[in-house]
Amino acid sequence: MTTTSFFLGLFAPLGLFTVSVGAAHAQANDMFPTKAAAEQRAKELKCSGAFAMGGEWMPCANERSLHGALQKEK
Repeated sequence: MTTTSFFLGLFAPLGLFTVSVGAAHAQANDMFPTKAAAEQRAKELKCSGAFAMGGEWMPCANERSLHGALQKEK
């Protein structure tokens, strides 16, 4: 059992997850150690900017923009 499936099995019945497993996996793959790397990924996703998430960076101006870009990428 993966960590993701464990947590989804534990918390999904409580309604604590609002993103799909695919989106969660894509999001985890779009975390970068530098702002420049996240901005490069943003160009690939056809969005702009980067935002901090914990100690890492994610592409697009904010999380909402990132989710929209990831949906279009599919």
